[in-house]
Amino acid sequence: MKTIDLNGQWRLSPRDKNLVAPFCTYFLKHQSIPCTLPGDIHTALIEQELIPDPYWGTNELDIQWVGQQDWVLSKDITCTQDVLNTGSPILTLTMADTVISILINGQEAGKCNNQFRRFRFDLSPFLHVGSNLIELVFTSAEKQAIKEAEQLSYPIPYSVYPVSAKHRNLIRKTQCHSGWDWGPCIMSFGVYEPMELQFIDEGIIESQVTDTTQLADGSWDVVVTVIYNAVKQQELEASVSVSDQKQTGNVKLQLGLNKLTFHLNCNDVELWYPNGEGKSTLYMLELTIGNQCKTKRIGFRTIEVKTEDDEDGQGRGMVFSVNGRDVFAKGANWIPMDALFSRITFERYEALLQYCVDANMNMIRLWGGGLYEMDAFYDMCDEKGILIWHDCMFSCSMYPANQAFLENVEAELRYQIPRLRDHASIALWCGNNEDLGAIGWYEESKNNPERYIADYQLLNEDTVGRVIKELDPHRMWWPSSPSAGPGDFSDNWHNDNKGDMHFWSVWHEGKPFEDYYSIKPRFVSEFGYQSFPSKSTIELYANDADFNLTSEVMEHHQKNDRGNSIIIENFSRYFRFPSTFEQMLYLSQVQQAMAMKTAIEYWRTTRPHCMGTLFWQLNDNWPVASWSSIDYTGKWKLLHYAAKQFYAPSLPIAYCKKEGQVEVYVVHDKVEPLQDAKVSVKFCRFNGEKLFKQEYRQDFAPQSSTHITTIDLKKLNIDAKECFIYFKLKTDDLYIENALLLDRPKRCSLVNPKLSMEIAEAQKGFSITIRCKAPAFDVALDASEIEGTFSDNLFNIRPTAQKVVLFKTKEKLTVEQFKGKLNVFDLWQSSR
Repeated sequence: MKTIDLNGQWRLSPRDKNLVAPFCTYFLKHQSIPCTLPGDIHTALIEQELIPDPYWGTNELDIQWVGQQDWVLSKDITCTQDVLNTGSPILTLTMADTVISILINGQEAGKCNNQFRRFRFDLSPFLHVGSNLIELVFTSAEKQAIKEAEQLSYPIPYSVYPVSAKHRNLIRKTQCHSGWDWGPCIMSFGVYEPMELQFIDEGIIESQVTDTTQLADGSWDVVVTVIYNAVKQQELEASVSVSDQKQTGNVKLQLGLNKLTFHLNCNDVELWYPNGEGKSTLYMLELTIGNQCKTKRIGFRTIEVKTEDDEDGQGRGMVFSVNGRDVFAKGANWIPMDALFSRITFERYEALLQYCVDANMNMIRLWGGGLYEMDAFYDMCDEKGILIWHDCMFSCSMYPANQAFLENVEAELRYQIPRLRDHASIALWCGNNEDLGAIGWYEESKNNPERYIADYQLLNEDTVGRVIKELDPHRMWWPSSPSAGPGDFSDNWHNDNKGDMHFWSVWHEGKPFEDYYSIKPRFVSEFGYQSFPSKSTIELYANDADFNLTSEVMEHHQKNDRGNSIIIENFSRYFRFPSTFEQMLYLSQVQQAMAMKTAIEYWRTTRPHCMGTLFWQLNDNWPVASWSSIDYTGKWKLLHYAAKQFYAPSLPIAYCKKEGQVEVYVVHDKVEPLQDAKVSVKFCRFNGEKLFKQEYRQDFAPQSSTHITTIDLKKLNIDAKECFIYFKLKTDDLYIENALLLDRPKRCSLVNPKLSMEIAEAQKGFSITIRCKAPAFDVALDASEIEGTFSDNLFNIRPTAQKVVLFKTKEKLTVEQFKGKLNVFDLWQSSR
């Protein structure tokens, strides 16, 4: 099968240079600029310095015109008679964003109108011998959305953010391109995946899906179902192989679509498990039909989402079970890695997903305002054992329910579900993000709920749910997030007893962190608290003159209306006010980590009642103040280091839910018991003086939460402002520490810890040895712009035990160079 490579350099020009001229005069004198595909139009304009970097300062506002114009990408290809004789020329486009007309030699060959679909066009009537001109004519998605809105018989509302494109819910493209409360409004255009022009002489494998079923004898029945589009009636050789099994033979094909089924039986396979539960074993499956060969990796595993009613009938659990083993889901929410998809790379996928593993996570929620990700994302989740809660791409809006829109969505799903469903990592399909709850957000839907509930039902249940249940019947369909489950329309922002919950009372309603103790959820799929990125990241968008939280630039890079105010207000609630700009950045990250630690550690103690926490959010799509645990550059915020601790498989936990009363627990997620463990609870003054110690020896059952003791501070005559608790869990193979301040940090009588550091070269980086004269709390290391990660961060140090931390980096630096970039922060110093 002959293929012409369409990837690489194209020519970019505005569709109407006069409309662009008020913003950019370049095209009045020049025909075009180069643009690389796969890629996007904004990036091409940035590379030619025709628009500024939209991530710097307030430049986002100055480049809005780009998304409001129409653009043309063109390329010449040469076809010989021999090439044209080899087969039917089929152009395939995926991730084509979004409203595009395809012209071949000036004639329209087809149209695209959905970023998430696969489009194929037969170019036979349009190509000729010699040079051929291919043009992709991009209509502004924002203009198209406005046009669609004008044709509506009633309004279809959607959530609007500080900088927003209108009516983004009417166009099938990445919803957060139009702006969000953490992201910029950059209405990107482009083609983000490789393009193929294939000359088909036999046919095309349209899809292949694999069903694996474990049999009573322990072997696995493997059924591979293929949709093959034949260009003629023919007979072809075919084969399927996986593990040590192979089926071969000939298949007779009719013109058009053919459904083919292959059966294998596999013995002695290793099961696939999520991170922390076992190996994530994968097997290569190879399919060959005629001259086409497709490969993919599959995992042998069973997955179930248990939603069993409680015995009293008042609640309903939500438990992910893999290979018959219940798994406590530990993770975060994933948004697109970049607002400009040209900048999404394999290396960034690899880094972010490995950072999830490093933080003891086993699940990612792929949020519904983004995109069905590139293949590399799913392949790496399979490899690393990261389960995926997979939203469909609808978020925070009402959506149309007319026939054209529903047909477009159905075509989208009939491409995406077969494309993705064989990934072992995908645990659940979810219809949308918050669309069910959003019915009660907007004046239009509040005033006429019947109309919008009917539209919701037509789209979400009758289209999205129907198609997913048809195409992937063995995987859980979950109607919305949050949701009490299929057929239940409970308010899961406030109902904590069924399904998954989004709990935003602490951030959006300004309630204290202790309010996390007020709920006992079954599964929390969204909750979060914001922080600022580190200074080195802020330097990517602001000058020194803007290093003030109320400067125009700092406020522009805060997309939540009250975000900076909430962070600052909580400084005064919990901490002594920070003394400098850098201390504010540090303390904001301490505060964020404190919020998530408070919630997650408490909810983990309630297992098996609660069986999952996915905080909002893992990553950023530009440099910004946000809820992320990893900033846009890939630098870990202090929250991510805290997550490594609070998601540890075995962890001692203490909290004060009632004033003057400390509860001590040990949570243990592993399937092996924790035997002959010692739990030590030590009371100390802030000058380091030890008051007394309590020790407990016991075994801990597999997958358990065990209450160790209740400590009454009044009976012990403990002054909460003068003391803290240091506690640890220890066995022959495990040592892990934790600590608890008994009052809000601002009231605690902290002492200058007089930190000192020694730095030395180490394998793949540097070692930092830190000592103190008095207990030091929330000690944080920052390596400025040097890329790398610390083995530990956001830790406490005692005078009797120095702390050794390794910094791993690929950069070549001397000890002196590293020392010059390294900063250390601690809680006592933050207000000095």
